Amino acid sequence: MKVIAIVVLYNDNTEEAASNIKMIARQVDKVCLVDNSSDAYPERFESIANAVYLPQYQNKGIAAAQNIALRYAIEAEADYVLFSDPDSQIPEQAVAKLFDTYKRMVAKGFKVGGVGSTAYNRSTGSPYPLQSNFIRHLPDESVTEVTFLMNSISLIPTILFSQVGLMDEPLFIDGIDSEWCWRGADMLGLRFFLDDHLPIMHQLGLGTRIIGSKERAITPPARFYYQFRNYLWLRRRDYVPRTWLKENGRKYVVKAIYYPIMVAPRWAYIKNISKGIMAGLKATSGTSEGAR
Repeated sequence: MKVIAIVVLYNDNTEEAASNIKMIARQVDKVCLVDNSSDAYPERFESIANAVYLPQYQNKGIAAAQNIALRYAIEAEADYVLFSDPDSQIPEQAVAKLFDTYKRMVAKGFKVGGVGSTAYNRSTGSPYPLQSNFIRHLPDESVTEVTFLMNSISLIPTILFSQVGLMDEPLFIDGIDSEWCWRGADMLGLRFFLDDHLPIMHQLGLGTRIIGSKERAITPPARFYYQFRNYLWLRRRDYVPRTWLKENGRKYVVKAIYYPIMVAPRWAYIKNISKGIMAGLKATSGTSEGAR
């Protein structure tokens, strides 16, 4: 079994990122690091013998960076790819546990598209809610079936990217992992699972805040451009789950009201929400302009 890990970097020249990547590297055959930063810092990863560092010197977006790494993995004849983020803290034997879960689900007769970890908020220590992503819990297998996998962390057979296609580059940064899973479910009937006993510490956005009665991740202003734009784009696709569209439609209405009033910098949120909505009303075939 040959596994190549894929990690997209963006201004992650930190000891924390290097430490997390070293932990991943010990569990896979190679780590493909695609760096979207304007500056390169290969010296940060020189001590990782099985790391391949590919600087881009510009922000090409997560999807384009992942596709660079996926083409590398396909060319290298990897059996599986492992997606992870530089800020995700994974435990020892995480990849082995994911592979064991994958084999168990295949043995059960499922057409498995991939398996992932259970994401925990590293600030609070509590699991992130699955909400509309939840399908069902399989207690005898200690897994939860979901509609999509987050990047941190997920194990996917490489051959599926030749069958389903690569990541949707115009989406740029938001909804990329979920869109690919939904596309795979629609095209091939793929199903996706989380290992309930594999917690991964992760941080969404800028931290969390109680909004209404629920704990929500605080999103940076620039990300709002892509969230609102991509939501409107994804609404046009038949394979996107209606439950996700309904839940996130309500969420974005709340965000459009709450953030400009309660979260600084308010004008940046107003500007990016407006730009995202306007761009979302255009065809998805256009180029992905970034938020300012």
